[in-house]
Amino acid sequence: MITYLKSMACTLGTILIGTIIMTIFNYFNILTGTFLKIISLLIPIIGVFIGSYKIGKTSDKKGYIEGLKYGMIWILLFIIVNLILKSLTVSGTIYLVILILVSMAAGVIGINRKSN
Repeated sequence: MITYLKSMACTLGTILIGTIIMTIFNYFNILTGTFLKIISLLIPIIGVFIGSYKIGKTSDKKGYIEGLKYGMIWILLFIIVNLILKSLTVSGTIYLVILILVSMAAGVIGINRKSN
């Protein structure tokens, strides 16, 4: 449980720092338009990847299962927020599936990169 909390803190920190940097760049008109939208989609993906990678490094076996569990935790949080804001769409659902797949892949990479 502690490893999940540490990884979630790392993911949340990555998302917050990325969002702050993106906001600053947008404020000074360095990032605008389509590139800003792409970056805003990539920040949570990178955050979930980093957290799931850390979970995979601490796991003993089956990194994809650990990545799936970790991804499902984040997906549940994102779905709750989307339901509260009433902004759940088909493209948003596809994005959530991509997050799960990225989390599973990062868990596999983390368990394969684990130092013995």
